[in-house]
Amino acid sequence: MTRVPASRQPETTPLWLKLSSYLVLSDDEKLYLSELEKTIVKQPPRSDLLQQGERYRDVRIIRDGWAIRHKALPDGRRQVVNFVLPGDIIGMYCTLFESADHSVTTLTQVEVASFPPERIGELFRSFPRLAAALAWSGAREEAMVAERLLSLGRRTALERTAHLIVELLRRLSVVNMAADGHFVLPVTQEILADALGLSIVHINRTLRRLRDSGLIELNGQRITVNDVRQLASVGQFDELYLHLIRAPRRLERTFSDNRSPRSGGRDEQAKA
Repeated sequence: MTRVPASRQPETTPLWLKLSSYLVLSDDEKLYLSELEKTIVKQPPRSDLLQQGERYRDVRIIRDGWAIRHKALPDGRRQVVNFVLPGDIIGMYCTLFESADHSVTTLTQVEVASFPPERIGELFRSFPRLAAALAWSGAREEAMVAERLLSLGRRTALERTAHLIVELLRRLSVVNMAADGHFVLPVTQEILADALGLSIVHINRTLRRLRDSGLIELNGQRITVNDVRQLASVGQFDELYLHLIRAPRRLERTFSDNRSPRSGGRDEQAKA
């Protein structure tokens, strides 16, 4: 395992903020995250970070910018599965699967950190708390996909759109990219239509209805939610699926047990 010099101060990144909403990270865990994010590149809009069917390569962490996860039919019809925001990980399960079952394409310029898949195993061996936080992040992604399925199958156009806006607001708030109901939404109506299973005309009409009701304001790519509670009510939004809670105490107890002398954990190895 590559050790980070103790004198180096870890950078506060969206991934750090996101995982810290679940677990209070130790200094060693913060430094390790910084080490994972040391190789950084920028990609322009409309770049494919991952293509459906291709072999996984590096694991990628979005540090800045927006992308979409999407799946396509052979005739080109596309479904946007989810939005990839700062702090999200692409290819987390690349050590379990050889090929990608979906594509990831940038909507804006993005800043991406990458690291080889082998470091996933290193992380689970040496930083089990951090591995648990990453597993929480993956489970949260699955829960969001399930919620999107509910929207597509049962919510009305107005409910779908309101629900998505509140979800994005909550997700961006965790990584300090939204405040007081304001955030940047660099998403075309075509992308929204592909995400919500609606036509562009229907999206336009629905956004106008939300704006005319005073629930939101739109100024170019900037959106303001004037009444989060009322918008959440319109979208029947229950943030339980986002799991924006601290790790349960039983999880911390598990890690405490693993550090006991009988467990042969890292603390005992360090003393040897």
